[in-house]
Amino acid sequence: MNREEAIVNSICGRFPFLADRIYIQKDKRIFTKSLLREEFEQVIAYVHDELNFTRVSHVVGTDDGENLGLLYIFSGSEDILLILRESVPKSNPVIKSISDMYPSIVLHERELVDLFGVVVEGLPEGPHYPLPDGWPEGNYPMRKEWNPKHFNKDTMTYEEPQEKEVQKNE
Repeated sequence: MNREEAIVNSICGRFPFLADRIYIQKDKRIFTKSLLREEFEQVIAYVHDELNFTRVSHVVGTDDGENLGLLYIFSGSEDILLILRESVPKSNPVIKSISDMYPSIVLHERELVDLFGVVVEGLPEGPHYPLPDGWPEGNYPMRKEWNPKHFNKDTMTYEEPQEKEVQKNE
């Protein structure tokens, strides 16, 4: 049994609900399918504390229609990447910050706030990132429904298209 298989077996042994939702993509790459918030919180503590995945390099946000996908990329001393996916409804995109375990994730979590409108509970106070000061509230440029054609850079406003424009573009 190689190290990736041992990690998968350890995770599945602790969390049987992951048995058909975790896989080895290739050498040194382990992925999960989307986890619910509660599942993610359980698994993240285990992989940090017990499996020593002590580094997080990035969190990638995706707009999956009704949900937002969050892919957290972790590694440990063996250079194996563990990618945990979390899925939250776009209508209530609330997650908990993991910055207490992974302090370097703060800027990445700020990106989720600014670019996707994710509410990150427990995120330390700080500036917006990466959007500029004055960016209009409620405008999340990485969501599929946000159209850059309707953003006026001069006034920093998002101008919804008029009814005729909408019909013309359909």
